[in-house]
Amino acid sequence: MVTGEPDRGSATATPLNVRYRVDRISKYLSGHWLDFGCADGGYDERLLACGLEAVTGVDVEESRIADAKRRGLRNAEYVHFDGHTLPFVDGTFDGTFMNEVFEHVADERRTLAEVRRVLKPGGILVLISPNRWFPVDGHYVVVGSREFGPAPLVPWLPERVTRNWTVARNYWPGELKRHVREAGFALGETGFIWPVMETHRWLPRGGIAWYQRHFRKWDHVAGLRRFGCSTLVVGVKPARPGPATFSP
Repeated sequence: MVTGEPDRGSATATPLNVRYRVDRISKYLSGHWLDFGCADGGYDERLLACGLEAVTGVDVEESRIADAKRRGLRNAEYVHFDGHTLPFVDGTFDGTFMNEVFEHVADERRTLAEVRRVLKPGGILVLISPNRWFPVDGHYVVVGSREFGPAPLVPWLPERVTRNWTVARNYWPGELKRHVREAGFALGETGFIWPVMETHRWLPRGGIAWYQRHFRKWDHVAGLRRFGCSTLVVGVKPARPGPATFSP
């Protein structure tokens, strides 16, 4: 990836995207969750409405934490952290929501180890990150002196070609699953997330209205669903020592 100041990403909490993504994982939501890379807390009201008793958000940007606190959400708190060590004791949370954040972290292995540490036995990890089957990189890229994005076809090019252009990672679904498995989680659901076209309006107005009415139908269509913009991987921290198995 392009070196220099790390890319922190931008908030994805537009109204339709919040409803769609949280509704996709609502069956897992209970207890107290960590919103890892919470930005301004834009998903947390919906997370609380869909089953959580409490949520704690962390982010490396102090300004984003300040924005999240200004929301004044009941049963939500926000903490700035250094991007490496989570300021919580072992076994604090029932689950972790890591939405479009993993591709930006400094150390993937350490990040998942920290998340696993602060989860209770049996705790759920929901990891959503860019999918290389989707033919557009939603982050900006830098080629020579030019900066532009979204960048069509970049995800389909060999990583050895694009690594000096991109500011964030992009994963084949199997790569993301491997990260979760190697961190000691049992693998559960693997799915795909569609773009909602609230920010990047890639169709004419009438086409976008039709698309937004129908895209949820494609979440479980074999073959087609693979081309969603992001991959959803759900894992669970084993409740006891031994081989990791998943029981939703």
